[in-house]
Amino acid sequence: MKERIREFEETLNQRDQQLKNLESLVTKLMLDLAKHEAHEEALKEIKKLERKLEDQRQFVSSSLDDSNSPPLCKNPVNGWGGDGHSLVASIAQTLLNEQSLTFVRNHLPWYTSGNISMLASWPDYIIYPDTNPVDYLNWQWSKQLHFADTKDWACVYDREKDCNWTSTSGQQCVDGSIQNYTTRLADSQLDDIQRQEALKFLVHFIGDAHQPLHAGFHGDRGGNSIRGKFFGKEINLHSLWDTVMIERRITQDFHGQPSLYLQYLLTQMKTHYAQNISDWTNCSTSDESRYLACAELWIVEDAKLNCDLVYRDENNQPMSVSKEFTLGQTYYNTRMIIVEQRLIQGGVRLAAVINKITESTTDIDKSNKTCFASMSIVMILFVHSILILILLGYTFLRRKRTVVTQAPVFRDKNEYLTIA
Repeated sequence: MKERIREFEETLNQRDQQLKNLESLVTKLMLDLAKHEAHEEALKEIKKLERKLEDQRQFVSSSLDDSNSPPLCKNPVNGWGGDGHSLVASIAQTLLNEQSLTFVRNHLPWYTSGNISMLASWPDYIIYPDTNPVDYLNWQWSKQLHFADTKDWACVYDREKDCNWTSTSGQQCVDGSIQNYTTRLADSQLDDIQRQEALKFLVHFIGDAHQPLHAGFHGDRGGNSIRGKFFGKEINLHSLWDTVMIERRITQDFHGQPSLYLQYLLTQMKTHYAQNISDWTNCSTSDESRYLACAELWIVEDAKLNCDLVYRDENNQPMSVSKEFTLGQTYYNTRMIIVEQRLIQGGVRLAAVINKITESTTDIDKSNKTCFASMSIVMILFVHSILILILLGYTFLRRKRTVVTQAPVFRDKNEYLTIA
C-alpha cells in the first residue's frame, strides 16, 4: 500500500513538473509573441530588404566574397553598383558633423543605426521585379530620375534640352531629382516618412550624378548599347563603369575587402585631394548654393569626362554602338583614377549637402521624442508581461487545487482497499 501511495505521489509530482514546464513554455511563447507584435512592421520591412541589402551589409562588415568574374549590370539605369554607392555614402558619413549624424539617424529606419550606406542602393532595388517583386510597378516613375542623357558628342549638359527644365512636366532627370529631394529633405513641414524617402533618394542620386555615364549619350543609352570585351570578358560600357572596374580594383589590390578600399579612398581624400575639397563644394548658381546641391555643375563635369576619356578607347578612338571595343590594362589604369576621384567627389558633396540642410532646419534633435516612444514600447511590453505572468500563475493555482481536490484521501486500510 505504501509503495502504491508513493508511486501515486511520484506520478502527481511528475505531472506537476510537466505542468510547470508547459507553463514556462507558454510564458516564453507569449512574451515572444508580444515582442513580435510590437515590431511586426519593422520585421516585415527587414525581411523584405534582407536580400536587397546583402551587398551593403557585406560592405559594412568587410566580408565581400572574392570573385574572378564580376556580374554584369543588367539594369540599364543603375548608377554605381552596390560597392560604388556604398563607398560614396561611407565617405560622406565620415564628413557629417554631429548635428547631421543625429539628423540622419532620426530620418532612417532604426535598423540602419544611422548608416546611410545601408540604404544607398534602395532607389535601384525598388524599380525591378527581381529585387522588388511585390510593388516594383509602383516605382516605375522614378526610373528616369537616375540619369540625364546628353546629345551625342556635344560634350555639354543643357538643362533645357536634356532635362526639359522650364517645362511644367520637366526636370525629370537626375539633376531635377537632386534639386527636388534636397528641398524635400530640408522641409520640416513634411512628415518623417516623406523625409526618410527624400534622404534615401538624395544619397543615391548624388552618387548617380558622379558616374559619368549617367550623363552619357542619348544615342547609346548612356553606354548600355556599346559592347565589347574588357580583359577578354563580354561587357557593356555602362556596366564597366558601374561595377566591373571597382570590383576588379577591390579584388586585386585590397584582398576583396571594400573596407580596405574605403580607407584608401579616405586617405587619398585627406592627402592628394585635400586642396580640392573647397572648390568641389562651390556652386555656380545662387539658387543651388543654398544647400550646395550643385547638380548642374556635376553633370557638366560628367559630360566633359565622357568626351575626353570615358567614350575613348586605349588608342584614343571614339567608341560607338557600331563597333565592339577591346579594352584592357591601359584603359583600366588611366580610367580607374577618374572613377576614384568621382567616388570621393560624390562623398564630399553628399556630406556638404546634408550638413548644409541641417544648418537650416529646426527639427534636428528628435532624441527626446524617440526616447519617449522607445520607453513607451518598453513599458507596454513590461506591463503586458506582468499581466501574462499573473494570469498564468492564477491558472496554475486553480489547476493545482483541482488536482488536490480530486486526489483520493486514504483514511485507513479498508477504505483504500475499497477504492482499489
